[in-house]
Order: sequence, then C-alpha cells, then structure tokens
Amino acid sequence: MESIKPFIKKIEENLLEQIGQQIGYLIHLNSNVKNLKDQFQKLADKRNVVQLEIGEAERNGEIMLPGVESWVQKVDNISEGLQRFLEEDVKGNMMCLDGWCPNLKSRYSLSRKAKKKTLEIDGLLKDGQFARLSYRPPPQGIGSSGFKAFESRISIVKEVLKSLRDNNINMIAICGMGGIGKTTMAKEVAKIAKDDKLFDEVAMAVVSQNHDDKKIQDQIAEMLDLKLEGYSLPVRAERLKNRITSGKSVLVILDDIWDALNLEAVGIPYGGQHNRCKILLTSRSEEACNQMKSQTIFKIEVLSGEEAWNLFSEMAGNCVETPNLRPIAKEVAKECGGLPVALVTVGRALENKSEFEWIAALQQLQKSIPKNILGLDSKVYSSIKLSYDYLKSDEAESCFLLCCLFPEDYDIPIEYIVRYGVGQSLLAKIDNVGEARNRVHAIVKNLKRSFLLLDSEKAESVKMHDVVRDVAISIAENRGFLVQCNNEKEEWPEKETHEHSAISLVSEKLKRHPDGLVCPKLELLQLLCSRMTLQMLPANLFKGMSGLKVLSLRGMSIPLLPQSIHVLQNLRALHLGFCEFIDVSAIGALRKLEILSFLCSYIKELPREMGNLSHLKVLDLSRCFFRQQFPPGLLSSLSHLEELYMFRVSVDWQPMEGNKKGENASLAELMSLSNHLMALKIDIPNIEVLPKDILFKNQMIKFQISVGEGMYHYLAETDSYLFKNRLALGRCDIAKSRMLLQLLAKCEILYLREIKDLKNIAYELNKEGFQCLKVLEVCKSKNVEYVMDATLHHTPHAAFPILESLKLSYLCNLKEIYHCQFPERSLTDAKLGCFGNLRSVRLSGCKQLKNVFSLSIARSLVQLQELKIVGSVHMKEIFPKGEDEKALDKIMFPQLTLIHLECLPRLIGFCTGMGPVQLVQSSLNHEVGSSETDKLTTSQKAEVTDIQQHTTSSDFLESTPLISHKLFSSTTILWPPNLEKLWLTSNDSIEVLFDLEGLKVDNDSQGITILSELKYLQVDKSSKLAYMWKNVPRGIQSFQNLTLIGVSGCNHLIYLIPLSIANLLVKLQSIELSHCDAIKNIVQRDGEEEAADIIMFPKVSSLNLKWLPNLVSFCNEAYSFEWPSIKDITLSHCYNLKTIGSETQSPRKLKKINEESDSRPHEPRIGSLGFLGRCFECVPRSKNYGPMAVLDQGTTNKSQRSYSVKKEGTLTMPKDPRASDINNPSKIWSLFPSNLIECLKNLESVDLERCDSIEVIFQLEELNVEESHAAAVLDQLQTLHLNGLSKLMRIWKKGPKRTVGFGNLKLLKVENCNNLTNLFSPSIGKLLVMLEEIKVIRCEKIEELLSIAKDKEEVLFYKVNSIWLEDLPNLQCFCKEENAFEWPSLKKIMVIGCPNLRTFVPTNLKTPELEGVYEDIEYKTPQWMGDLNATVEHIFKGKEKQVDHETQQQEKLSPLRQTSEIDM
Repeated sequence: MESIKPFIKKIEENLLEQIGQQIGYLIHLNSNVKNLKDQFQKLADKRNVVQLEIGEAERNGEIMLPGVESWVQKVDNISEGLQRFLEEDVKGNMMCLDGWCPNLKSRYSLSRKAKKKTLEIDGLLKDGQFARLSYRPPPQGIGSSGFKAFESRISIVKEVLKSLRDNNINMIAICGMGGIGKTTMAKEVAKIAKDDKLFDEVAMAVVSQNHDDKKIQDQIAEMLDLKLEGYSLPVRAERLKNRITSGKSVLVILDDIWDALNLEAVGIPYGGQHNRCKILLTSRSEEACNQMKSQTIFKIEVLSGEEAWNLFSEMAGNCVETPNLRPIAKEVAKECGGLPVALVTVGRALENKSEFEWIAALQQLQKSIPKNILGLDSKVYSSIKLSYDYLKSDEAESCFLLCCLFPEDYDIPIEYIVRYGVGQSLLAKIDNVGEARNRVHAIVKNLKRSFLLLDSEKAESVKMHDVVRDVAISIAENRGFLVQCNNEKEEWPEKETHEHSAISLVSEKLKRHPDGLVCPKLELLQLLCSRMTLQMLPANLFKGMSGLKVLSLRGMSIPLLPQSIHVLQNLRALHLGFCEFIDVSAIGALRKLEILSFLCSYIKELPREMGNLSHLKVLDLSRCFFRQQFPPGLLSSLSHLEELYMFRVSVDWQPMEGNKKGENASLAELMSLSNHLMALKIDIPNIEVLPKDILFKNQMIKFQISVGEGMYHYLAETDSYLFKNRLALGRCDIAKSRMLLQLLAKCEILYLREIKDLKNIAYELNKEGFQCLKVLEVCKSKNVEYVMDATLHHTPHAAFPILESLKLSYLCNLKEIYHCQFPERSLTDAKLGCFGNLRSVRLSGCKQLKNVFSLSIARSLVQLQELKIVGSVHMKEIFPKGEDEKALDKIMFPQLTLIHLECLPRLIGFCTGMGPVQLVQSSLNHEVGSSETDKLTTSQKAEVTDIQQHTTSSDFLESTPLISHKLFSSTTILWPPNLEKLWLTSNDSIEVLFDLEGLKVDNDSQGITILSELKYLQVDKSSKLAYMWKNVPRGIQSFQNLTLIGVSGCNHLIYLIPLSIANLLVKLQSIELSHCDAIKNIVQRDGEEEAADIIMFPKVSSLNLKWLPNLVSFCNEAYSFEWPSIKDITLSHCYNLKTIGSETQSPRKLKKINEESDSRPHEPRIGSLGFLGRCFECVPRSKNYGPMAVLDQGTTNKSQRSYSVKKEGTLTMPKDPRASDINNPSKIWSLFPSNLIECLKNLESVDLERCDSIEVIFQLEELNVEESHAAAVLDQLQTLHLNGLSKLMRIWKKGPKRTVGFGNLKLLKVENCNNLTNLFSPSIGKLLVMLEEIKVIRCEKIEELLSIAKDKEEVLFYKVNSIWLEDLPNLQCFCKEENAFEWPSLKKIMVIGCPNLRTFVPTNLKTPELEGVYEDIEYKTPQWMGDLNATVEHIFKGKEKQVDHETQQQEKLSPLRQTSEIDM
C-alpha cells in the first residue's frame, strides 16, 4: 500500500490542477479577454511592420524568404476570426449583467476560447521574429548574346570551349578589331559553358580603356552574389579571391582589355593551384593578350562574303530581295567589309528605305563620307576611332594615316611607309634609313596587333580594312589630307588653291593636271595610275608646291619631267615606280634628295646629273631597265649612299682600269661606298667583273648578291627590304674574290652551283666554319666530296652551328656530309655543336653517298623536322653505327615530321645497328614434303604455285639464312615520336616497314605509344616488302592518328594491315592499294593477337583497290566490319575478289544458307588459306619466315592446337567455324554481304571494274529486318558503276519484302557484264525513287532491264531523265510486263546497236518531257513518232533479226528462267 501512495498523490495533484484550471476559466474571463485584445493588437502591429518591410524589399527587387508570406497569410486568416469573436461572442456576453454572465457554461466557453486564441497569437508573434525577410535574387548571369551561328564563328567557339576543358590552360583570349564580335562570342561561350556545366559559376566584367579596379570588382562580385561595400581595395580583392576559390569552378570573363590588368590587385586568382578558376579575355589588342600571358589566343576575322550578306540581308529586311535593290544592296554590304557592327548598323539604317536612299548611302560609303547613315558614325566609326586614339605615339598615328592614301583592298608596301616617313621626317632620332625601316616595321606590327592593319598575302605588305580605312580618311581629313580613289576620274579636284598637307589621287584615267596649282602646305603628293598611261605634265605643275617633301608617281609614261621640278628644293623622297621616262636629267637639281626609286621603270638613260645628289641615301633601281650604259663615276659620286638596290638590273660592268670616257661603270666604284654602305642588292653576271681586292669596311652591311649567269633566280625575294644576307654563286672560282670570301663569313643563305675545284665546303670557303649560315644549297658541283672534312682543319669553332636547312643536289662524288669523328664538345654544348640546329635535310642525286650522318651526329639533331632523300642509289642506311662509336644514350628526333625516301634501292634500314637481327628460314621444300603436295588437288597445286610465284625469288630458295631488312626496328621506331608523313618509294631491299620485335609492353601501364602523330603513310615500288607491320606486341598504342595508307607496286606484300594494328586505326580516312600481286587479304590476324568479332574503321571514307590480281576478300577470317563513315569504294582489276567482307561469316551473323538453290556440284570447303595454308599450320617454324611469311598468316598458339599431324604424315583437320569458304564452288559470293550492307550507312559511290569473280553486288536476303520497322539500306548511295564484271549474275539478290533503301541512287551505269540478264526486279525498281540516269553498254545477255515479278507490281520512275542503251544484242524491251508506264522526267533515250529491241514497255506510256529516241552519241537528231513504243518499233522495223545459236538457246530456256528463282 505504501508503494502506491506516490502515484495516488501524483494523481491527486493532477486532478486538483485540472479542476483549478477549469474553475479558473470561470473566474478569469475578463482577464483572458483583455490579454487576448492586447496580444491581438501586438499581432496587428507586427503584421504592419512586416508588410512595410515586404514592400521595401519588393521595391528593391528582392525575393521573400520562405515562410514570410505564409506567416502574413496566417495572421490575416486568424485576425479575421478573432475580430468576429471579439465583436460578436465576447461583446454580446460581456454586456450581460455587467460582464457577469449567469450562464456558467457560456462564461466557461468564452474564457477558454480567449485563452486558446491568445496562445495562438503568442505562437505567431514568436514565429514572426524574422532575422531578415528577404534576400537579393541570384545573379541572372550573362544576358542574351545575339550570337549568329556562322561557320567562321562556330569553329572558333568550339576551339575556345576545347581550351576551357583543357586542365593545362587557365587563360584564353579572343581578339579582333573593334566591332568584329568579340563580346558577342564571349557571351555565347559563357552560355554554352554554363549550360554544359563546364563551370558552376560564370562572371563577366567590362574592363574598358581607363579601367577601374573597383568597378571590375563590383561587376564580378555582383554576379557571384558577393557584397563588397565598405572595404578598402586590398580587402575587397582578398574577399573576392576567397569567394572565387571557395570550391566551385568559376569562369571569369574580362571584356574589352586594352592593357595588362593586375589580376592580383583585383582579386582574381590565376595559375598555380587555382585551376578551378579560368579566365577568358576579349581585346582588340593582341599585345595586351600577350602581356596578360594568355596561353591561347583566338583571332576573329571578318565574315566571309556569304556570311556577311546573310547578316546584312537579315538586318535590312525583305526589301533587299527586290530586283532593283538587290545589286545595290550587294554593293553596300560589300562596302561594310564583313565587319559585323557595320553590317548590322548600315543594314538597320537602310531597312525599308527607298532606292534613291540606298544609292546615296552607297555613294557615301564609296567616298568614305557616310555622315548621313544613321548610327554609322556613333556606333561603328567611334568604336574604331577608340583604337586609333589609344595609340601611344605620334609616329604610330602618322604611319596609320599614311596607309589610307592607298586604294581599298590594296597591298600596301611597308617600304612606301618607310620612305614617306623618312621624307616627311615623321620618325624622331633616326640615324639612317635602316633604323627607320626597323622602327616602321615594329610600328606596323603593333598596328596589326591592334587590328588597325591586317596581314597581306604579299610579303612585307599590309592591308587596311575598308571600314578602318574610311575612319582613317575621316581622321586624316582633319589633318589636311585629300584622298580620292576613283578609276573614272580624269582630272584633279577643281580648286586653284589647296590647303592640304597630303594629296593622294588614284585613277586609271587620270590625264589632266593643273598648271600652277598653289599648295603652300603640301608635303606629300601621290599620283597612282594602274597602268602605264601617257601623261603630259604641265610645266608649272610643281610651281606652287615648294614645301613638297615626298613625291610618288606610279604607272605613268612621262617623256619629260616638268621644268617646275626645280622648285622642289625641299624634296627628300622621289618615288618613280612602274613608269616610263625618256629624260629624267632634271632630278639632278634636287640637291636635298635622300631617297630615289626607279623600281620597275623603263628609262632611256640614267643621267650623269644624278651624281649631283650628294645627300642621296637610298638608290633603288631594282628591275629597272635602261637602254644605254650605266654612267661611269655615278656610284662613286654618291658619297652618302647607304642602300643600293640593283636586283635584276642588267649592266655590262667593266673593270675600272682602262675605262675611257663614255664606257660603262665599274664595280670598283663600290670601294668608295664601303665605309657607309649598309644594304646592297645586286646581280653580277660574271665574277671576272668583280674587283679582287674590294672589301666592305662596314661590318653591319646587309647584302643579297648573285654572281654568275642566271643565279639571280635563287634570290626569290624580289621586293624584300628586310632580307637576310644571301649569296648565290655559280660557275665561278670563289677564291679569286676577297669580297666574296669576306661576305661568306656573314652569309645567312648560301647557294652554290657548279663550283669548280671545291672538295670540302666548310673550311675551304670559310675557315671559321660558317658561323652565321642558316641555309646551304649546293648543286652540280662534281668535285665536292665532303660538306665538312674535320680532319684537315683544326678550329676552335664547330662548323654550321646554326644551320637550319641543308640541300645537296647532284653531287656525284659526295662521299660523306661530315667526315671525321664528331667532336665530343658538341655533345655537351649545343652552341659549338655541328648541325645542332638543323631542321631540314634534302638530298637528291648524290649517288655515292652511303648514309646521312653517323649516330654521333644524329644524337644532336633534336631540331630536325624534314628528312628527304632521293636518288642515292648506294645508300644502305640513314644513320649507321660506326665501329669505333661507344654506346650512346637514347636518340630522339622530337621535331621530325616528314621522312621522304625515294629511289634508294639498296636501303636496308633507318639504322641497322640499333635493333635485333632476325634470321629467315627460306626453304619452302623443307617445310612441305613432296608427299604432301602430291596429295593436293589440281586447284590446290595451282594455289601452291601461285603463292610461290609471288612470295619467292631466286635467292629466297637458297639454304643460307638471310637478314630481314626492316626500315624501322623496335628501337628506331621510337626515335621520331612526332612523325606525320612517311613516304618510301622505289626500294629493292626493305622487307618489313615496321618490325616491333623486342618491344616490351608493361601490362600494368598504359602501354607504349609509337608514331601516334603519323597521318600519311605511302609506300610505292618496294619490290621485296612483305610486311607493313610485323611482330606487333599486345597492349601497344600506336598509329591512332593515321589518316591515309597508300601502297603501290609491292609485289611481295602478303597483306596490308594486321588485326592488331587495324583496331588502332581509329582516324584512318583513306585506304589506297594498287599493283600488289601477292595480296590476298587486306586485314589479317597476326602473331598472338586474339581474334575479335568486329573490326572498326570509324573514319574511313574512301577505299580504293586497283590491280590486285590475287585479292580474294577484305579478310580471310570471320570478322564483322564496321564502316560508318565510308563514302566511296573503288575496286578495279581485282580479278579474284569475291567479297569485301570476310571469307567466312562471323559467328554473330552465321546463318544456315540454302545451297539447294544453286545447281552447281559441291566440293569440300577448304580452310582460310586453302589446303596449302592448313598444311603449313602443322609445320614447325622458326621465329620468323621473312619473305615466306605468306604461309604464316596470323597463326597463333590457339590455332596451332587446332591441327595435328599423325605419325603416318596425314593431316587431321577439325571443323573450324572460322574456316574460309572462299574455295567452295557451291557458294555464291556477294561483294556486299547482308551483314556488311547494314554498316554502310554513308556510302555514296561504288565503282567496280574488271573484278571477274564477283557474282552478286548486294546480298539482301539475310538483312536483319525488325518487325517494328523496315530496314533502310544504302540510302546515301548516289552512283553505281559496274564495268567488266564477267561473272556478275545479279546486282541485287533477293531480300525481305519490307526492305527499303537505295533511295538516293541517281546514276546506274553497267558496262561489259556479259553474264547479266537484267538490271533489277520491280521490287528494287520501286526503291529507286531518285534514279536519274541509266546506262547499259555492251552486256551480251541482257534481254530486259526490269525483270519479271511473281506478283505484278507497278513501278514509277519519277526522276529518270536519261536512258542510254548501247551494243545490247539480245535486248528485247525495258520490261516484259505492264508495270513501268509512267516516266514524267524522261527527256532522252539513246539506242545504239540493239538489233532485237522491238518495244519499250508492252503498254501505253506517259513520257511528257521526252525529246525522242537518239541513235547517235552526239544527240543530233531524235526520232519521234508520237509515242515511245511506236518510235522504237519504227526505228527497228524492217531490220533483220540477228539471232545466233547462243541467242536461240537462250530463247528456249527463257520460260525456265522466268519460273526460276525471282529476285525479291
């Protein structure tokens, strides 16, 4: 009892508490109601405050936090109920007896409800204590880009995205001229990157010219939803950096960069450990991108013509399609020069405008004064002018404005800018013209980096975009320029006085010139005519131009210079290019002249008065012709001459001694110029006219000199003024001239041709070893034995330390390139090493040369890029290993991309001393006894004979083992890791191209990568080549970028591609194989490679097989091939080819074939190599069979266990599901079996010629047709050409009724297929809905083109427009049934030599477009009788029916043939 007392006490307390609570409701009604009213008021106040804050947040564009709006809704709901409760229930009851309601039940209920509602309000007040009500919406990201999907833009976007995916690239730049579309492209990249989830966040900031770090921070922070208010710049930068590196991947786009931006000061992490942040820049300055250390820079060019027109027409609207406006609109769009901002602005401004408004706009654009085109100045011109305003020097501005003097799309020679600038003294602190030239070229480079100038295809020239030129002209006009380019203009602008500082007039028809024009401020005058037009310049033309400093006349024929030229005493530069003059003696009065050019001009006589030009610095006579002799003493009188250009100038130079008055000048005059001459370009016809003792005292002289008749052809840079020091010497004794020996030491490019008594080039011509030489070409110098003979000369300098290109041609006695042991110092010091900088080696016709370099030298050729050797008939290897050479480190040619080996019949390898030597067991008779061959059938013996004929030679049957000659061994194949092109042709020794025996592959690693960059592989006329690849180890990664394999004239080649390599050729695009007599298969299993069901050639688009007489199939084993990209298949003169699939069906596709349909006797099937091949599967073999490898076609350990030899010597042959059926006479072979057809989805063209074993082209009967839909096969095929297929019985062999396909076949041409009786069945004909042309020529058995069907089917040839029928002796009609009667497009029918043709189709025909039936190949006169059948009957009416015995037999068998198996 005591134990339950606590529980009883607890119960009592709870009961008393509850009783007290209930009584309390009765007692405290008034207080409960009052509390309710108080709390209700608090709730109302709180709700009003919240509502005010909500309104403020909404006005600020903020988003309410979850729960705020629902809280307000709850308050509103409870407030409505409380108001009713207080006004109705409480107020009514409280008025009873002054609040003391006698109804205790009602009093209790009211008090309890008030208490409960008070508690609800307390809960709402508690819930309404929000820390914050709203938040700023997340950044909306980068807005719509307005990107247009032009091909030129899409390709760049793809490359940018590719770079963004590259973990090694952190900063990418897009650059281009103003208005080209950089920002638009950056926004498109951002959109794609975000959509593809390349980055978690993308932020973009506009930097602009005068960038503000704070503004940049604010833009990025806002897009990353980060607040930076109230912090100093360094703190802001740190917070921004922390936000970007918080863990998410971020792409930061910095738009419109003008100068290098301090990323650290802004707070943008870059490089190092910050690979989660990548930066994309846009800039109109390539230099700024480089300063920002952009790893990849993408330049945006202007739109192509088609793209520009599409954009312009979209902006201008449909009005441009009206006939009268379209040509004008085209010209307007052309004036915009492909610049997107100009196309958009001009197009929108002219939208729906009248024709005269379009014409006015075009005229303004052509004259560079488009002031009235809405938006052009504010949007387009101002954008480009920003770039001009940002140029940081007056010199750059001046050079830029000089470029606008030339016509649109003109290749502006930079040398003109140099000479104009020197003439006007635009370049400060210039000591000589060469210095000015260097500065101008640097300025031009920067202008191109700012995209104010563009590259030109012409050397040392630039172009100016049309719109940029317009902007430049508008700027130049404010500086006093007058520029007019109008080919119809015949005279100057009509003004008596010009206040211009520069005038440029360009016109083909300019004829009339002002007489006495006053131009007091004129400094530059340029008159350009495109062709040599006769000009009569007024005598006083220059009278009012006394301040002229630069005068340039081009394309004019001027008999006499005006007398007023004497006024031009301030003239500094006179350029008379492509002109014709009779007398130019007046220029002798221009005493201050510094630059004089007669480039490509015709002058009757160089005046002696030129000797008065004592201040002349540049004389340019290049390609100038003058009829009379060069005045003696003229050159020597030009005491300040710095540059002399006489390229392609024919002068009969004479020695100074004995010169008489009136005779020609002597080159000895160059002596007087030797102190200050800085550039010399001259052709010297004979070394005899060159003084022996002449030397140039100026060691900085630049020269380009040819000595010898015709040697100027080697100096190709005709108009170059930044040329390298170059000598071209032919048929001369160099030792006779001190000048040449002096210049050889400075020479950078040297050509030697037919040099006498020269054995050792290096030290005989230059004892220092040509320290400056970069290019050396030696040709037809029969005495040369060594390029460098180090045994004869001891010098502290190794020869040719910076030589980049070596070309030796027809040096019939050349023994070695480098003779003597390679200096040890060169192995450690590349600067002293011979040939260490060599990039190109080209050898041609050096018959005695046995190798190129020893391994010692090869080790230093790390810069070698090109190796081309032709016609070295005694060369055995490229890099021999000398007997006295010690073991060397690994050799590598990391830059080598091209190897071309041609006409090297004795070449046995790249380096035979660096790889395992293999022995060949060569006796076939030891391997197969005569007892075995006796048991062979006749056909099998023929196969033995055939293989022996094509895989053996006289030396092969000798018992002495032979060394297997391989071009690349497992060692040397690793030397050129970046090789891209390999060409081997005309070789009689190489047996294996790539032999990888001994190459070890680590199974735990990713394998070995070999020649992974090789793209082009061509082998021709290699008579002993038996293998392309051999001994390929498992796990190898190689040749994955090979795109083309071409092999021709390799009659020992057994197969082309081993299976182990075939599966690696994922980028192979083209296979070209021809004239290889021994090839039976293209792909074959080799070594121990496991067989696979599928062989993929995912990128192959072209297969070209020609003159392969023993080719049987693509592969001799049961594989399925995948050809998803193949478009063109050409097979020619492959007499034994039966299929381009496998000889046996893949187990995946293996089905039972009904052989009862073929009446030919059956013979036992023979294995994949025929009986002989299976015999050799049992024969013990050595490691390598060399030339007899035809018998080792892919035998693996697994396959060896499949056969055994009994003690009696008989062969046990278990059944092999992969055994070949190729020799089964009962099997009908299809060129395209059904399982292969399903893979040829992109095939467009099939061309077959002289493939005598093909019986069926398309095998359709085993197509896998699903019940849910029909199978569309070969639906891209457009052309089918069959010629000379003597065994062809069917083009299409029957298939499922649901088959669809061939829907794009346009041309069907069949020639010389004498076993073919028809072209196709009605069911196939119904598929050929796009067929346009049918040609059938010389097919003897053809009786009808469309065969008879079991069930009558209607066939309509909607698209056929031409039918050609020629030499078809048994053709009777197109079809014998009434099922081809509608030909809506048929226009021409040619019928020649079809004596038995009586009708076309036995029914009425509909041929609304038919011209008639032609009987001549020239389509001269058609026959037409109103109906096709009637016309055919009329043509052959009365002709004697010619039926020979064979035709009669065919007619007897015709009923049987009609009831036999019907196609489909």
